[in-house]
Amino acid sequence: MSDPPLGPEASGPPIIRVGLDASPLRIGWAISVGGTIDCAGTFHVSRNAPLPARRAFYRGIRDELRRLEELHGSDLRTIGIEAPYVGPNRQGSLRHARNIGQAEAWMFSSFPYAEQIIVQPAAWRKALGLPARGKDAPLAYAATAWDGAIAEQDTADAICIVDALPHLEQES
Repeated sequence: MSDPPLGPEASGPPIIRVGLDASPLRIGWAISVGGTIDCAGTFHVSRNAPLPARRAFYRGIRDELRRLEELHGSDLRTIGIEAPYVGPNRQGSLRHARNIGQAEAWMFSSFPYAEQIIVQPAAWRKALGLPARGKDAPLAYAATAWDGAIAEQDTADAICIVDALPHLEQES
């Protein structure tokens, strides 16, 4: 779970952060307000879904983030997006990188004042003290951070990313 707020997060409006784990078929997302997970989930996309399907998802995230900004009198501070997987399948790696680029472009056009950090899985795992490999540790961490069972790996990864952002912001 997140450390207790320090410095500017200890007083004043709560800091809003979002974590995204975007891939060709799923987009895991999590929003943190003041170091506490506010909402999270996974958006599923069919293999050949047109761009408008992804746009609808990003509009929904944008609208929720703007609602939270207005509600808490605070701006979105950081967007953490997991770095693309580069594997042996070149075409798959290119598709993954394209989806990351779409996430970056949409978030930048919607929140130009927020810092974007492309997060390597090893970096967010290290920041949270999780082992370098395996799915069980992020799922268990996310369930603890969000008070309940997490059904999808993408949601768990997004929760871990958003919880690691305070540590990663200091490094960037």
